[in-house]
Amino acid sequence: MAACRAGLPGFDINVTDYGDGSLVIDAKRGNPRVLFNVHMDTVPVAEGWSRNAHELLVTEDKAIGLGACDIKGAAAVLFAVAAATDAPMHLVLSTDEEAGQSTCIRRYLENPPDVDLAVVAEPTSVKPILQHRGIVSNRLTFVGASAHSSETGTKSAVHDAARWTVAVLDHPNAAPNRLNVGRVEGGVKPNMVAASAEILFGFRHAPGTDHNALLADFDALLPEGAERHPRFVGPALPSDSDGKAATAQTGAARMIETFGFEPGDPVDFWTEASLFAAAGVSATVMGPGHIAQAHTADEWVALSDLAAAFTAYERIVSHG
Repeated sequence: MAACRAGLPGFDINVTDYGDGSLVIDAKRGNPRVLFNVHMDTVPVAEGWSRNAHELLVTEDKAIGLGACDIKGAAAVLFAVAAATDAPMHLVLSTDEEAGQSTCIRRYLENPPDVDLAVVAEPTSVKPILQHRGIVSNRLTFVGASAHSSETGTKSAVHDAARWTVAVLDHPNAAPNRLNVGRVEGGVKPNMVAASAEILFGFRHAPGTDHNALLADFDALLPEGAERHPRFVGPALPSDSDGKAATAQTGAARMIETFGFEPGDPVDFWTEASLFAAAGVSATVMGPGHIAQAHTADEWVALSDLAAAFTAYERIVSHG
């Protein structure tokens, strides 16, 4: 908080603690019509870092460090814009986007802000994005029976999990919707039949795709006794089931044109911009960096991208 107060001169700053590490820092100066949202949390340190991930290294062309690309570089740029101008400005900083629940923004939007546009910072090479995929995450549990592996006919939870994985990856809707089996666990030893197993999987559906229909297809492949436990659903942008979100994105397109930007192509990753749109708040995704550098070892963002983001964000702030 001390860093926020020092870096945001003239801002009224309010902090809301939603518990479990979910904090919203709402910083406002004047009465701006545009809100900037940045998540300040990061993923854990990936394997393969060549240096301390928590120490920022700035070279002649890059800033290297955990979260530099996703998306602390944008936060640094916005603080720089705040210091360079005394124009009205509104920042909403959150702390749980990477946790996979989005408690901060979901709770914040229970009382949607009265703004014309929310700019959600994510790595888009400073191109304003108006469409992206949704995300659905689930846990599967499989049940077998403990037995000696020399016994035949005993139901193995691990075997069931393996068969489901092969079947779902071969499903015609798997690849187009970016299905990923991210974690498989189960069993004890190679000479014991597994009594239990667990899979974490998710997919990213395009706007206009019914994610419930996809889940029904994947559920149909589950063996007897297996159960699916929902973890997280993030709507596509705009939401395929909410006319309010589509209306909000029409407004976002108009705002982008007003600022003189050309919208970029839809992206395959999910962002909390869809939550703003679902709440009726026009939203665009725009920030420095490229998604290929996010969540990687030696994560980095180009200094040229940070400079471009400064110019773009300052244009928006100065426009009023």
